[in-house]
Amino acid sequence: MAKVNIFSQYKGLSKSAYVLFVARLVTNMGAFIWPMLTLILSVKLGYSKSEIAYLFLFISLIFLPATIIAGKIADKFNKKKIIVVFDVISVCFFFSAALVEPGTLMLIFFVAAGLFATMEGPAHEAIIIESTLPKERERIYSLTYLGHNIGFIVGAALGGFLITNHLSLAFIIDGATTLMSTLLIVLYVKAINTKEIKEEDKNIYEDSAGEKDTGLNIMKNRKPILLQIVIIMITAFIYDQWAFILPLHMADIFGDVNGPLFFGFVASFNGFVVIIATPVLTYLLRKFYEIPKIIVGTLLYSVCFFLLIGAEELPIFFIFIFIFTLGEIVNTIGMGPYFSRRIPSSHRGRINSYRNISAFIGTIIGKLLIGLLIENYGFKTAYATIVGFGIIAVILTCINYVIDKKTFPKLYTEELNKSDFQ
Repeated sequence: MAKVNIFSQYKGLSKSAYVLFVARLVTNMGAFIWPMLTLILSVKLGYSKSEIAYLFLFISLIFLPATIIAGKIADKFNKKKIIVVFDVISVCFFFSAALVEPGTLMLIFFVAAGLFATMEGPAHEAIIIESTLPKERERIYSLTYLGHNIGFIVGAALGGFLITNHLSLAFIIDGATTLMSTLLIVLYVKAINTKEIKEEDKNIYEDSAGEKDTGLNIMKNRKPILLQIVIIMITAFIYDQWAFILPLHMADIFGDVNGPLFFGFVASFNGFVVIIATPVLTYLLRKFYEIPKIIVGTLLYSVCFFLLIGAEELPIFFIFIFIFTLGEIVNTIGMGPYFSRRIPSSHRGRINSYRNISAFIGTIIGKLLIGLLIENYGFKTAYATIVGFGIIAVILTCINYVIDKKTFPKLYTEELNKSDFQ
């Protein structure tokens, strides 16, 4: 009986939900450049570990103001038009990167492509929320996350080969899949008319706030959102290391040829675990509230870095990515619904941009700090540092759980928990 429920939990969602699933799948079949960027900079362009960290810091300084602007734009203008404009510009830069030899100009084109792809993020996040009911959010985020990883499992395995032998083709594929997913969203995803939502399906915390209220004012009045955004800085620091320290460590152990190849296999295994485990974990944790899921997820994908202290055998990396992925899944099906239910619809773009900024800062600090630690003290010290930050993130999230229940009491009801999986 449980087996039927696990696979039937995605039935009955809106047409938009399934289109978003396919769009994520298509996008991530080609989105293997960013996870491999550390290796491109190291193996293809010859940057040192600390130079790569400083380069990411510079990139972040460009991305941060753009993310703030994107959040404000998402709350003011038609979200589909925003996605089209930014994605078309992004695709043009992807294709431009494919036309030049590996070097500074190629890197500039690629960063520009990533910049505009990032700027459509707040609008894309808002569309997911606007096309779904509050009670469906766990299933929606679970389903789109599945699409993300079904595409990524193909892209990651292909990425290691393409980056080593056909880097230009990798940029072309990334641009083409971005364009295809954009067309799907524009043509088939439709927002739900709030007037047609039944009273029992409404969530008062998503009602529009006053026009004069800024995103900062909203977070000041809803302190758990602000604290969770701060926590995201730490969790992003930790999470991003799988795409930074892991490929560097594997290249150090297995060499510049086998390192990228093996990392591609490990990344592909990550996608495989997601496909198998996401429906199961979504069902098993259906009665858990969002923050307990975030706590479990953060604990899993933080502490598992302890396994890599002194690791030299390939199987250890697969064990690590298995545990890490379980944490990633649980965190994903908790984090997205958490913010979606607590942010007023009028401020989704702005507050999600702050959320993205916090994650950006965390990833850049992580790359900078871990890059310096690797060069000066080695991989063991770097891994121990990651584990330490993970424990801090778990403690802070536990504290926020207490505050959140006092601030949003109507979200802590049996009815809300059960209605998502009838």
